[in-house]
Amino acid sequence: MGKQESPSFPADEREIAGEISELNRRFALDKLDDWRTSAGLAEAALAIVSERIPGADAHLFVHVSEAREYREIDREGIAAIPEDALFAACLAMRAEGSSLEALFRDYALNDPMLLELMRTAYAARWVVPVVHRFKLLAFILVALDDPTADQRAFLSEIASRLRTNLYAASIADERQRGLLRLAEYPSILHRRANVADLVDHILDDLSSEISFDRGAYYEFDEYHRTLTPRSWRGLETPPVELAVGKGISGQTVEWRRAIFVPDRAKHPSYASMREESFVEGSFVSAPILTDKRLIGVLTLCRRSDAKEDFGVEHRYTLEIIAAFIATEINSRLLYDELEESYFSTVSSLSRALEAKDHYTRGHSERVMEYSVGIARTLKLSPDSVRRIRYAAILHDIGKIGISDSIITKPTKLTDSEFAEIKRHTEIGYDIMDEKGFFGEIRDLIRYHHEKMDGTGYYSKRNGDYPWEAMIISLADIYDALVSDRPYRKAFTPAEAIASLESLVDVNFDLRIFAAFRSWLRRKRYLQLARAEEAAVAPRPLNGDLFQRA
Repeated sequence: MGKQESPSFPADEREIAGEISELNRRFALDKLDDWRTSAGLAEAALAIVSERIPGADAHLFVHVSEAREYREIDREGIAAIPEDALFAACLAMRAEGSSLEALFRDYALNDPMLLELMRTAYAARWVVPVVHRFKLLAFILVALDDPTADQRAFLSEIASRLRTNLYAASIADERQRGLLRLAEYPSILHRRANVADLVDHILDDLSSEISFDRGAYYEFDEYHRTLTPRSWRGLETPPVELAVGKGISGQTVEWRRAIFVPDRAKHPSYASMREESFVEGSFVSAPILTDKRLIGVLTLCRRSDAKEDFGVEHRYTLEIIAAFIATEINSRLLYDELEESYFSTVSSLSRALEAKDHYTRGHSERVMEYSVGIARTLKLSPDSVRRIRYAAILHDIGKIGISDSIITKPTKLTDSEFAEIKRHTEIGYDIMDEKGFFGEIRDLIRYHHEKMDGTGYYSKRNGDYPWEAMIISLADIYDALVSDRPYRKAFTPAEAIASLESLVDVNFDLRIFAAFRSWLRRKRYLQLARAEEAAVAPRPLNGDLFQRA
């Protein structure tokens, strides 16, 4: 009997070993699908290369869109390569990895400094592009002179896995950047002067976040249950008023939720809807509301021939923006309601004070109207206008501490009586609390009888008291001149203006006087033409005119 050979399966063992190796390789590559951040993805890719090709010393440069460059996101890079560099453009045309020398030679890249940087700082000899739709997403620099066929295949597979995941990561990063931009949107709204200004520019501001062809903002009328168009963009004619439940915007309000449709023409309901025919192609619509108030609705569309339709992400973006707008408008409306209630209380105090003298009844409210007119003509800030408004309505509040017999005296005041009535500015100053808002206006009340030449109540000269006090001073004098008093007849508006001109650079400066005269003409207080106004001679101004102004 011949010698029996022991069984051996070298081929099978090699096959099993190969399968195990393949499984390990695939398992390692699967880690690239389990990423949370772009930096984590880059770190995983480099770890796999280091494990599979020891000593390869790989570096991954990723495109960073906001910086418009390629850099190592895992350590902010020793170097960064601009996205418009010729090196990046040429690498985007490569399907496979190649040596750096071959890349620079084949495309005649004349950039010795870049080549030297890669060779010295990174010891790189091989480069692997990661390209998606002809766009270079990233590239891998590897310290290998001449990779083996297996190593090249492995690096190509790494690039293939990175292509899919980096593209997804770039979209995720763009979404994150979009959210960061949206976080700044309230500051855009806050810069608007008031609700009317916000509404007028609502679509202009919105276009910086969402591109659209046509859009409209409707305001909700709670009593009539209608939507009134307040601003629109991309339309040749204004939208028509809608009833709640009618049209796209009407349904958005009725359902109180956002609507997104990729193509109106293909939608079984909206295609046959007659309302809002200007909405074509893809559209998004979102209500502007709080938990207690429905304010309006925004509807945007991209035409059917647009390069890109709206996606569901645009609906979410519009919903976020609509929430910001609702909060801002609601806050402004609540503030305005509170402000008017507050101011109404202050005005009541002023009216109660003036009720004792029918000659001065309504004086403070008129001074307030004139002062605000001057302030707005001078284009002062809203905060400045508000301070002047309150100071003007309260400028005589100190007279509450002056004897009625002096305030209502029909004849000229004695020196002692005049000294007593002058105390009203100091009393008014003391009444105003130095803390909070009234602390900002108490000086305007105190110094509204000052003169630029130092001959006022406190002998202050121009620059020693708030210049806004001159606005109240002018308004105070003008109303005193055009009002009947027991000791004289009222000036005509033209006579008052002519007389006020003689007080320029004494009680107030020319800029304030010119602003007041311009405002009066716009308000048509002066019925005379300018030529006729110029012909009016000023009536003489004596001290008695200003005793009880």
